[in-house]
Amino acid sequence: MSALSTPRGALTAGVGRSRPVWWLVLTQELKELWIGGRALNLLILFAVLMSATSFLLATNSELSLTPPRLMMVVALQSTMSFGLFIGLIVGAESVSGERERATLEPLLLTPAGRRHVILGKYLAAVSPWPVAMVLAVPYVAVLAQGDVAFWIALAWGAVLGTMLTLFFTGIGLLASIWSGSSRTSLFVGLLIYLLALLPAQLPGEFQTTAAGAVVQALDPLESVRRFLNLYLVDGLALDDARAMLIGPIIATVATVVGVLGIAAPRLALDGGTMSLWPRASKGTEA
Repeated sequence: MSALSTPRGALTAGVGRSRPVWWLVLTQELKELWIGGRALNLLILFAVLMSATSFLLATNSELSLTPPRLMMVVALQSTMSFGLFIGLIVGAESVSGERERATLEPLLLTPAGRRHVILGKYLAAVSPWPVAMVLAVPYVAVLAQGDVAFWIALAWGAVLGTMLTLFFTGIGLLASIWSGSSRTSLFVGLLIYLLALLPAQLPGEFQTTAAGAVVQALDPLESVRRFLNLYLVDGLALDDARAMLIGPIIATVATVVGVLGIAAPRLALDGGTMSLWPRASKGTEA
C-alpha cells in the first residue's frame, strides 16, 4: 500500500506518538519500493550489467590494456548513471502516479504537511543508490588490480553519486509534482536525462572550444565525468580539478531547495502550473 493511501487514523496516531510525518511516509514508500520488488528487480539488472561490463574490461585482450584507474572510473560512472536513473524514474512517478490513482487526497486531508510528504518520498526515491554503490564495490575492487587509488575512487564515487542522485531524483519529483499524469512526468524526466548525456556525444573539436567548456560545466553529469577523469586518471591536482564540481554542487543545492522549499508547499491534488503562494493546507507545514 502506498504512503499516500495510508489511512488518516494511522498517520494521526503516528503524529501523536511524536513520530514525524515524513518518517511515516518514508517507511510506507520504502515498503512499496523494496517489498513490492521494483527496486530489487532494477538492482538485479544492475548487478548483471556490472558483471558483464567488468568481465569485458578484465578479459578482452584490447580492453584489458586499459589502465586500472580508467577502468575504475568507467565502473563508477556506470554505477552512478544507473543509481541516478532509478531515482529519476521513482521520483517522476511518485506524486503524479498517486494523483492518477486518486490516493493523494487522503494524505493531504490529514495533519501531514506537504513538505513532509515530499521529503519522505524524496528519501525513499534515493534509497536504491547506496545499495547500488555497495554492490559496485567488488567490481571496482577487481578492476582496480590493487591500485592505491581504489579507496579514493570509492569515496569520490559515493559522494558524487549521492549528489547526482539527489539532483536527478529532484528533477523527477519536480516534474511529478506539476504533472497531471505519470506519463508526462516520466517523459520530462527522461528528456532531461537524455539532454544530460548529450555533451559526451558532441564532437571532440567542439568540446575543446569555449562553448563546449560552458556546456560541459553546466551539465552536472558531464562535469562529474570530467572531474573523475582529470583527477583520478590524468592525475590533475585536486585544487585544479575541483573547479569542475562547482556547477554540479550549485545545481544539486538549487534542485533540493526547489523541491522542498518551493514545489512541496504548492503540492496540489491536480497538476498544473506553480502558484505564487503555497497552497493552503489543513496540516501544519514544516
